[in-house]
Amino acid sequence: MVNKYVSAGTKKLLLLFAIIILVLAYPLQVEAFEGSDFIKVGLRYGNSAVKQCSIASAGGLKLGTVSNEGFTETLPLPAYSELTATARDGYVELRDSNGVLISADIGVNGCLMPYEDGDFISFDGQRYRGGIMLKAGSGNTLTVINYIPLEEYLYGVVHREMNMQNPLEALKAQAVAARTFAVVSKDRHASEGFNLCATTHCQVYGGVKDEYPSTNRAVDETRGEIIRYNGEAAEIYYHKNSGGHTQNSEDVWSAYAPHLRGIPDPYSPEYPWSAVISFSSLQQKLIQAQLDPGPVESVRIGGRDSSGAVSSLIIRGEDREVQLTKSRIRAVLGSSLVRSRHFSIGEVYEGGSQPKSSVSLTLLSSGGSKNIDGSNPIYILSEKGTRQKTEVASIYLTKGSQAVKMKSTDEGTGSAGFDDSKVADGGTLTLTGLGYGHGVGMSQDGAIEMARQGMNYIDILKFYFTGIEVN
Repeated sequence: MVNKYVSAGTKKLLLLFAIIILVLAYPLQVEAFEGSDFIKVGLRYGNSAVKQCSIASAGGLKLGTVSNEGFTETLPLPAYSELTATARDGYVELRDSNGVLISADIGVNGCLMPYEDGDFISFDGQRYRGGIMLKAGSGNTLTVINYIPLEEYLYGVVHREMNMQNPLEALKAQAVAARTFAVVSKDRHASEGFNLCATTHCQVYGGVKDEYPSTNRAVDETRGEIIRYNGEAAEIYYHKNSGGHTQNSEDVWSAYAPHLRGIPDPYSPEYPWSAVISFSSLQQKLIQAQLDPGPVESVRIGGRDSSGAVSSLIIRGEDREVQLTKSRIRAVLGSSLVRSRHFSIGEVYEGGSQPKSSVSLTLLSSGGSKNIDGSNPIYILSEKGTRQKTEVASIYLTKGSQAVKMKSTDEGTGSAGFDDSKVADGGTLTLTGLGYGHGVGMSQDGAIEMARQGMNYIDILKFYFTGIEVN
C-alpha cells in the first residue's frame, strides 16, 4: 500500500531524481561553432594525404580526444618535443625519435596539443595554433587536420586573402567576411572529417607564418562579428575585383539570395586583362569537361546578364555546338586565364556599363549607401561657395582629355555598348576584359579603395551586401 502522505524532504529528493533522469534521457545539445569554439581545418587530405608526418612542440606534447565540448587530455607527453605519426591497418600510431612506440592507436578523434599553454604546434616544420588531429585513410594514408579556435584560425586567413599592408578598415571588412564564411560553410568537408580546407576552395589559410599585427588586430577588433540577413548568419562571398559591377548570385550560380545583389561598383579600380586561347587548346578544355564539340570552328558571345557580364558563350565545332553558361564559362576555360565574365571578343573591351564609359552616383554615410535617382536634383558647390542646382544626367567627369557622362540608376545597365556580333573564327580566341573573380559580394579591391577614402568596415560591408547587419 502506498503512503498518501510524503514528507517535504522526500518530495525534494524525488524531484532531484526526476531532474537527473531527464538530463540523462535528454542530454544537453552543445551549439557548435560559435565565435569562441574550435574549427577543424584540413591541411592534408585526399590526394594530398601523407604516409607519415612529424608533430612537434618545443615544450612537449599531450594526447587527447576532441568532442563538441572541446579537447580532453588523455596522455601527457611533456618529455616528447617531437613524435612521428604513421597510419597502419586503419589506426594511427605514434613513435618517438628513436622509433619507440608511444601509442598504437590515438583513436578516431585523437588530437595532439602543445603541453605548454601558449606554445605552437608544428606539422612537418610549419607552425600552427591549436592542435593537430590525425585520421587514418585508405592505403595507410593520413589526413592531417588543424584543430584551432575560430578566431585564431582567422589570424592565418586574413593576410592570405587580403594583404596585411592594406588599410585597417578594409582588413576588418575582410575579417568579418572570412568569419561569416567560416560559420556558414562549416560543413563543406564534413564527409572528410573536417570543416574547411586551407585552399581557395574554402579560404586560404597559412597558419602562424601568415599572421601579422595588422591582420590580427583586424580580427580582434571585430571579434565574434558576422554578417547577418534577417537576423541569421548570411551566406556571403568575396572576390578580388568586380570589374565595375558586382553580380547577382543567380547570374553566377543558380540560387537567388536577397543580400547578394549586383550593384554598380565605382570603387574597384580598373583591372584589365586579356587571354588568348588556341582552338586546339579550347577543344582540349571542352574534352576534359566532357563537352567535346569536335574541332572548334568558331566562338561567339550568346548573351549578357543585367550587369553586362557574359552569361553565355557559344562554341561551334565540327560535330556540334556547345554552350557554356554563367560560372561554367570560367570553370571550363580556366578561372586564372579568363579572370572574369566582364569580357569582349577581340583586343578591345567594349563594356558599356563599366566605369570607363559610365558612372553611377552613390552617397555613403554611416547609415548605409543610397543611390541617387535620376529624378532627384543635386547641387554643385563652386569655389566661391555658391551652389547650382543640376540633374545627375547633366554631370560630366573629366580625366585628361576624356569626358565621361554620369548615369542615373534608372538608365539601366545590361549589355548597352557591347558589340557581340563579333565571332572568333580564325583558329584563336582572344578575350579582353575587366575584373578578377566570380563577382558576387564584396570586391576586395573596392573595399581597399573605400577604406582609403575614409569609410569604415561597416560602410564597406553594407555597400557590397544588400540589407545586412553586422553583429
